[in-house]
Amino acid sequence: MQAQWNVKRTLHNVIFALLGTSLFIPHTTSGLQLDPEVRERIDAVFAEYDRTDGPGCAVGVAEAGRLVYGRGYGMGQLDHGIPLSERSVFYLASVAKQFAAAAIVIAAHEGHLSLDDEVRRHIPEFPDYEQGAVTVRHLVHHTSGVRDYLTLMSLAGTPFENILTNEAMLELITRQKELNFAPGSEHLYSNSGYVLMAEIVKRATGRSLREYADEKIFRPLGMTSTHFHDDPTQVVRDRVFSYDAGPDGDWRTNYLMAFDKVGDGGLYSSVEDLARWDGAFYGDVLGVPGFAERMYERGVLTSGEEIRYARGLSVERRRGLDRVSHAGGFMAFRTMIARYPEQRTTVIALCNAGMANPVQMSLAVEDILLEDAFTEEAEVAAAPPAAPGPDTAGGEVSADVLAALTGSYHSGEIGATWVIAAEEGRLVLRHPSGVDRVLEHRGDTSGNGAGGTVFGVGGFELAFEVESGRAVAFVLAAGRVRNVRFDLAR
Repeated sequence: MQAQWNVKRTLHNVIFALLGTSLFIPHTTSGLQLDPEVRERIDAVFAEYDRTDGPGCAVGVAEAGRLVYGRGYGMGQLDHGIPLSERSVFYLASVAKQFAAAAIVIAAHEGHLSLDDEVRRHIPEFPDYEQGAVTVRHLVHHTSGVRDYLTLMSLAGTPFENILTNEAMLELITRQKELNFAPGSEHLYSNSGYVLMAEIVKRATGRSLREYADEKIFRPLGMTSTHFHDDPTQVVRDRVFSYDAGPDGDWRTNYLMAFDKVGDGGLYSSVEDLARWDGAFYGDVLGVPGFAERMYERGVLTSGEEIRYARGLSVERRRGLDRVSHAGGFMAFRTMIARYPEQRTTVIALCNAGMANPVQMSLAVEDILLEDAFTEEAEVAAAPPAAPGPDTAGGEVSADVLAALTGSYHSGEIGATWVIAAEEGRLVLRHPSGVDRVLEHRGDTSGNGAGGTVFGVGGFELAFEVESGRAVAFVLAAGRVRNVRFDLAR
């Protein structure tokens, strides 16, 4: 696909230079501007957020690194009545991953590391797992099997507003006794991989990810409002907060001042700066030949299957065109950036309202900008699935069986104790977060020669191990974390 992109991009550049495009009109001071009718259609996509009494979104349209349209809708800080604009500085959440991946690409080009290095080469305290060696390449493509640290924190009941030092975060990841799966055999998103990449950059180059990215990416591109936020006390000019709707219809701040983990997230930037970042994909701006092709290189599983996840970016086809994108969400920030390389068109949508859906809004803007370029009709959105009813797969469970499952169970890997109780014919999880959850019976199993039973709720499943009529442990599966063992406290 890369070779085809190179040929098509060259042809497109020639045609674009000679003919221009109907969507853009010349402007003497800012390069290109969107046609007024197109701007109005984009504004309509964000109309519900165009207000002065609530948070909203900022949108940008870039053409090969030039911002041709940028605007804010809604408020960036409700405390001070500051509106959003293309200069507002957002927490980008997982959109930051492409910058951590770019730092790895640049560090590899400079000879500091190789993508095929084992993680243990740079982080000796990383476990030597029986399932196989984890490489930097596995981390980049989310094929490492390393358990997700944010999920581990949730399982342990550790509030995100707690101060988590880099040392404590690394200790949590390296304390895990096994991987989710053999490295390279599956693709499963893991934030741990990208915080490990930040640590690898630091140890391989002698500079923190913040320092290295500033020197190699942000300053060369003129991204003066962008940084990896590893110092929670830093003053950030034009910073916006994020908000959720309160129970009475008012707005509540959702912002974690002390959270300073970088690599998987932790990046602050604006629409204006992200348009400058777009320019790195259309020339040797960062001193790395073939930078775009390196960033767009998809991961390959040990089975030979190519996945769509590249280096901090998803690469796929949409409506007949190549599309590169990544979304993010943390606190109440919701972010999205999507690029069509052949059309040299990028859409940026950054929101500070928890209910906003910048992915869908970006798609709507993409459809407006590229309506004459698409070769396939837009897919009709499928109807949302019906809400699941009570899970009765396992049938009724006797009071004696429920009683045999109760007790306090501890996991040294996540450093937490879960209490399982039986109440009114139901099994209840008393989670260390303080939120109790009723567990549903999902069936029976047998493991290690002993009979067992499985209970769960939402994305959690607890497979109990029963010996002589009494549960002695359960193994937890929870989305991005698998096979965590909790033993009955004696």
